[in-house]
Amino acid sequence: MATYTPAQNDSAQPFDTRAGYQKAFSTVISQARHTLILCENDFAESDLGCLSNQKALWAFFSQSSPGRMQLLVAKADFLAQQCPRFIQLLDRFGHLIELRVIPEHLKHWQKGWLIADQLNYLIRHHYDWYRGELGSDAKTTALLKQQFATLWEQSTSTSALQRLDL
Repeated sequence: MATYTPAQNDSAQPFDTRAGYQKAFSTVISQARHTLILCENDFAESDLGCLSNQKALWAFFSQSSPGRMQLLVAKADFLAQQCPRFIQLLDRFGHLIELRVIPEHLKHWQKGWLIADQLNYLIRHHYDWYRGELGSDAKTTALLKQQFATLWEQSTSTSALQRLDL
């Protein structure tokens, strides 16, 4: 699998704080019209469950040609326990959202990213730090998408977000 090296992309906007990461995350979410690909440790730092992201995702899923989202997580517990707005989206738009968990033998993968419509991207270089970049580059997103596909193939569906509705 090819590894990502930062492109000489003048349009890339670096960030290195939690607020910068969350702003960049929300920017990519709001830019999406057709597809969203997300790979992260557990989305605890991303603010995926905030009201503004919920509204942006609700619009993304309820447009005339609804968007599709693929999420790849190392740990699904945070989404299941701490993101009621995301669970609401999953309940309503579950047919448009796919979630998989990275298997144990690939947990050494420590980089997170988002891709919106195969052009806009966010890269977080390591789960433990907020350093990364936001940009728009087809070459970079193609490489990230290839890495995502490799991880996706080896990942498994999770039942952590399934409700019993008893």
